[in-house]
Amino acid sequence: HIESSNVTTGQKVKLGDIIGFSGSVGFSPEPHLHFAAYRRADADAATVRVQFAAQDGSAYLPKAGFYYSQVGPSTEQRNGPST
Repeated sequence: HIESSNVTTGQKVKLGDIIGFSGSVGFSPEPHLHFAAYRRADADAATVRVQFAAQDGSAYLPKAGFYYSQVGPSTEQRNGPST
């Protein structure tokens, strides 16, 4: 559900880089982003935990089932199972 991407496969990014903008397609109720990072391109490569930076510069590690925006984590939790 990404509206546009600012990076390509294999490109290295650093804190503060904008990697893309979330969007909405199909039956999604609101714009959102499914995100995963891998160290290798192998089909069985494990995902890597990635910290994000809020507008104020504070870092946070996203957790499934919670809402986030450009300002960082929200106190609101999603209803239903997380994806």
